[in-house]
Amino acid sequence: MIRLEGIITENIAPLSIEIKKSSAYKIIAASEDAKKDLLDAILGIRKPVSGRVFLFDREIYSIPARECLNLFRRTGVVLSDGGTISNIKVWENITLPLWYHSGKKPADVEDSIIEVYKQLGVSRSYFSEHIGRLPGPLPAHEKRIIGLVRALLMEPELMIYDSLLEGMGHETAERLERLTAKFHAEKPGRTSVYITTNELSVKNMQADVVVRI
Repeated sequence: MIRLEGIITENIAPLSIEIKKSSAYKIIAASEDAKKDLLDAILGIRKPVSGRVFLFDREIYSIPARECLNLFRRTGVVLSDGGTISNIKVWENITLPLWYHSGKKPADVEDSIIEVYKQLGVSRSYFSEHIGRLPGPLPAHEKRIIGLVRALLMEPELMIYDSLLEGMGHETAERLERLTAKFHAEKPGRTSVYITTNELSVKNMQADVVVRI
């Protein structure tokens, strides 16, 4: 799924990791800067100073942009800040990528979205109010849930969670743990990667491998 071969960045010494298909990984970064460098390298945002980055067995910094985009369509990412678009409503933030990439209209996935929020313990009345708001004023952990729902709807082969549980209440964190574990197990071959600087926040996350950088 992901293979890093001797990457060097401003905040990462030579690092080699192989994240294998069908597994769950916890990656504990020594600092926020190291975490950001790692995510930037994997997501094609910033090329490492040296070393190679592979996604689905393709070296992402040596292939055409269109081919790279096709690889990222198979990848779901929940960023620590949610990655929301501030000038469109929560509902549009969630449904726009699926509509754009798969042609599914918002009405087609309404029940699926409601079900995810239900699993997170969100009441129907709050949900109805929440989806009509602009995400800008929302706290980071709520934006992260928006990003999570959006990513899950795409049914990706690979899920990357950036500081998913930071700032979450205990009950919400437990629900997120169950939800992500369920999603990981639903289809053979799915791969999950939890990246954080706070090891305690993922102590209850089930993982096959723990990596510290």
